[in-house]
Amino acid sequence: MLRRYTIWPTLGQVKLATVLLLFIALSGCSTTTALHVARAQHFSGDSSAALDTLSSSDVVASKSRLLYWMEKAIVLHETGNFEESTKQLLAATQYLAENDYISLRDETRELVANEWASDYAGEYSEQLWIHSYLMMNFLALGQFDSAAVEARQALARINSQPEVLQHDHFTRALIALSFEAAGQLNDSYIVNRKLADDIDQLSTLDQILLPQALRLGFSNDAIAIEQRLKKTGALYQSASPTNPNVAIVFVASGLIPTKASSSILTGYTTRVSFPQYHIHNVSPPNLRVFVNGELCTCQPISSDLGNLVSDSLSKRGLTIAGKSLARVVTKDALADAIEDKDQLAGDLTRLLLFALEEADTRSWQSLPRHLTMLRIPLPIDGSAPHVEIRANGITAQEILPLALDKTQQGLHFIPLRLNPSY
Repeated sequence: MLRRYTIWPTLGQVKLATVLLLFIALSGCSTTTALHVARAQHFSGDSSAALDTLSSSDVVASKSRLLYWMEKAIVLHETGNFEESTKQLLAATQYLAENDYISLRDETRELVANEWASDYAGEYSEQLWIHSYLMMNFLALGQFDSAAVEARQALARINSQPEVLQHDHFTRALIALSFEAAGQLNDSYIVNRKLADDIDQLSTLDQILLPQALRLGFSNDAIAIEQRLKKTGALYQSASPTNPNVAIVFVASGLIPTKASSSILTGYTTRVSFPQYHIHNVSPPNLRVFVNGELCTCQPISSDLGNLVSDSLSKRGLTIAGKSLARVVTKDALADAIEDKDQLAGDLTRLLLFALEEADTRSWQSLPRHLTMLRIPLPIDGSAPHVEIRANGITAQEILPLALDKTQQGLHFIPLRLNPSY
């Protein structure tokens, strides 16, 4: 009968291979300290220091390079540098496109160490939110055709994992908005109609669908939508296609939960680790909008990014479990083979492999907990309005008098980041 250790011809090769594999594995676990420092600096109000910390991608391990681009993009987005934020996000999308394959080298490292040894590709929802932030950037820059391109890519992402991603109502509304801004009204109407079928806030979508139906000449749809709005008392002047002056505010609030590592002992010297999110129910902030002192009847469309990323991780649960079990078998076989040659080396190997069994807790941590879209009708006379957005009774920011010129008409796009405590 052929013994397992015969795959290792000599003791020297056994020890050398072990040292090399452990070195490779440990290098895959390189910390992302710079990312943590930059996040802390940004949320403490020192975004310049955060950008200095992230001045070069060399500050993170190559296997976490995707996180570098995503985290830096958030800082740039929230400081209003939409062009540079876009460059970082486009680098992230290019990276994902070029690395859409399974590396045999990474698979081997995972079997000996853990998933930290692989290039981080993001959860399904994180990959989608790259497109979400690109759409917001392009809309804020007035590059509507580019926003529509990202909208189509976001739709493809959603369709690839519909069980999870279709619940991202904010991004779906953003997709429809991007089509609308680019003049692709029919596509916008289709997305809004499908979204209206899936959310409780029907009147919110009806307020958008009515002017679109009128402009597209869908008279029967327009009559039905108008009747629904009248029943709810939500019909207001801006539902007319003759008033195109609307402010779109993207409100980011709170902080997304972080991944944690949990373990299950499968023996005295073996364990299985897996990542998970500890999700606490947190409602989005109660946003109230006042235009020239009058309470706006506009309703928000929100997504809970915490629930979405947790569901995305759960969707990969079977894959993660399969890899974990394979890793246990591989580690046992490796330790047994070394132990047959050298008891001390085998014991040391078991100890090191036990310590290396750590779940991959990398994640896009600068994301907000909630993303909310507000569609605010503005005076049709073109006068500069005084707009307040109050979160839970506290004035968040008086933004529109500074952002809008009274001569501007049409759609206006304003990203807003509330204090993370909201």
